[in-house]
Amino acid sequence: MASYNVHAGHCPQGQGASGAVGMLKESVEDRLVKDEVIRLLRAAGHTVYDCTVNYATTKQGCLNGIVALCNQHAVNLDISIHLNSGRNDYKGDKSTGGTEVFNYDSRTKEISDRICQNISAALSIHNRGTKYDKSLQVLNRTKSLAILIECCFVDDKDDADRWNYKKCAQAIVEGILGRNVSDSTSSGESTSTEQTSGTSGTAKDGQAVWQAYASGKWQSYVNENGTGTEAYAGVLGQALRALRAYVKGTAKNVGYLEYRVHKLNGGWYNWQRDREMDKNGENFAGDCRNQFDGLQMRIVGAPGKHVKYRVHVIGKGWLDWVTDWGSGNNGYAGWYGYVIDAVQIKIV
Repeated sequence: MASYNVHAGHCPQGQGASGAVGMLKESVEDRLVKDEVIRLLRAAGHTVYDCTVNYATTKQGCLNGIVALCNQHAVNLDISIHLNSGRNDYKGDKSTGGTEVFNYDSRTKEISDRICQNISAALSIHNRGTKYDKSLQVLNRTKSLAILIECCFVDDKDDADRWNYKKCAQAIVEGILGRNVSDSTSSGESTSTEQTSGTSGTAKDGQAVWQAYASGKWQSYVNENGTGTEAYAGVLGQALRALRAYVKGTAKNVGYLEYRVHKLNGGWYNWQRDREMDKNGENFAGDCRNQFDGLQMRIVGAPGKHVKYRVHVIGKGWLDWVTDWGSGNNGYAGWYGYVIDAVQIKIV
């Protein structure tokens, strides 16, 4: 599991510290979003530190306080919640101001892109996209990777009419984690059903559950309870661009899945373990952009257990099953130079 710093920008009162005000008040709404983001991340099992400053101070005093709180913890990501201003559209012009995310550099681009896309879709507002700004203090003075989210515009009627802090918070968390979460969960369970394509089976402890990124989005989870080629993740004919997999159950009892993918005509990406976050804050293999032509898997922490997997390749069909990393054709499932569009997995 990962750890995060989350804070609402600005202070509730103080000299120039209270943030933007329009039809929405930034220092009020960003705290509602912040609280919900923290709740959802904690419900999903992650460690979260609230680094919000709630005492009256100056603008610089507020920033100093936030940075100091963030730098008390070494985390996967600092998340700064804000609302934007500058549209001055109090009547509504049928055009939304939209959402954007600021980054220090491209290391957080994938998370930033997902958050922008998710908020835009959830609130039906314009996606202003990922942006970079090394002058922002919550980006350049914090020790961990950081992003600053501008959820919408406080002075745009079209944005304000669509505003829903819970939807916004859920969109942010799903962008951070790269998967769906429940908007009402208290247990951290995903809204994804973990079912096989074409069946209604639910995964049992010790079985593999996996999910593919294809056609521009994460497809539904599938598990081993399907038959034939029904229990596969992917969209036949559409290249896979990322994969997430894990063993259902408590890790100390069922072990972990470790896996990596080979970039089409490139090299191997880093190993991933179950749904754990890596150093880049990702919990999947691949990058959601590039196609891949190879897959390696292994199961650890489960003596006597093995993982079998095979891939469907565009133009070639289903290839042979491979058992663990190091067996099969050169120790991987796939065919270099040919795009993978579906994956099947079994724990044996």
